[in-house]
Amino acid sequence: MMSGGADGTAGFHVLAFCRTADDASRVHEVAEEVAAAGASGSAPGGLTLHLDLAAVPPDAVPALDAAGCSRRLALPAAEGGTRVMGRVLLAAATLGSTQELLRTHGSALGDGVVAVADRQTSGKGRGGNQWTSPLGCLMFSALRRLRVASPSQAPFINYLVCLAITRGVRAALKESGLPPLDLRIKWPNDIYVGGVKVAGALIHTTWQGGCFNVITGIGLNVNNRTPTTCLDELIEKAAAAQQQDRAAADGDGEAALEGAGAASISREAVLTGILAALEQVYDTFEQGGFTPLEPEYLATWLHSGQVLDFDDSDPSSAGAGGGRVTRLTIRGLSPAGFLLAEDADGSRYELTPDGNSLDMMKGLIRRKVQ
Repeated sequence: MMSGGADGTAGFHVLAFCRTADDASRVHEVAEEVAAAGASGSAPGGLTLHLDLAAVPPDAVPALDAAGCSRRLALPAAEGGTRVMGRVLLAAATLGSTQELLRTHGSALGDGVVAVADRQTSGKGRGGNQWTSPLGCLMFSALRRLRVASPSQAPFINYLVCLAITRGVRAALKESGLPPLDLRIKWPNDIYVGGVKVAGALIHTTWQGGCFNVITGIGLNVNNRTPTTCLDELIEKAAAAQQQDRAAADGDGEAALEGAGAASISREAVLTGILAALEQVYDTFEQGGFTPLEPEYLATWLHSGQVLDFDDSDPSSAGAGGGRVTRLTIRGLSPAGFLLAEDADGSRYELTPDGNSLDMMKGLIRRKVQ
């Protein structure tokens, strides 16, 4: 076991599942280093990592079946397994932040390490906002080292993650025999179904030695029906609609009422589906860049053909407004990975986030490129 608290996770128990002896050895080394730091006083005690379920206090055992997830991920890729993602799977009933845990210990635990928690006490969203963590929400972070040609490819990492979420959830629904959902990407890193947000991603990247160290934090409403909606509720609505369509085709309205019932998807199915999809899109990106993935991404996002109005006035000046308004239509992504838009004259503009707006489709800066 290991103790520590420098990552803001003091007082929490974490259970580790390792695919190989080498993976277990890395976990053991981290355990010894952090325990030594806690004993010397250079890091406060509190975080405890267990390699044996029997050592975890009963009230700290995670509800998520991490052992089953680990076994599933160890299968061949053709059966839904992974080569790298989830080689070390850390699970906790309660944790401060899965992303902070990996930012502190991920490099030592190795490529593909994943941390998942039933509840988070200090999870963060975009802009440092608090990410609420009701029970039934799937919250996890995953580390991957992406070997790519240039750090200029960083903007595409958001798109890889969002694409993996939609691809992974669709695969989990299909495998679970549940109705499909129309999952859509809201640029740059939110997932919507039927106009309602169900997931968000927070990506932390650093460039070192010809590769990105990518820590992806994902929060997805799976079984929790508050504060907005969740996959379970959306699945039930989709199943009811299917039943009504069948009943209408058969001319039996009563069958629709009798056939309507609860439907649910497990967090385990969603987690393993997304991790497998993450590995797929990461591998494709390493081998061929974003180009092979772009058609699928653009078919999934919400913004093709969306119209935006830009006011040329300086927003920092008193009485801002009244400048020349340019109407732009979003056409896709620029080669640099930002929004590509076109005006009525055919001139093209690259739209980049201003770094301040929570609604990234409103807080945009435009640059004429053609």
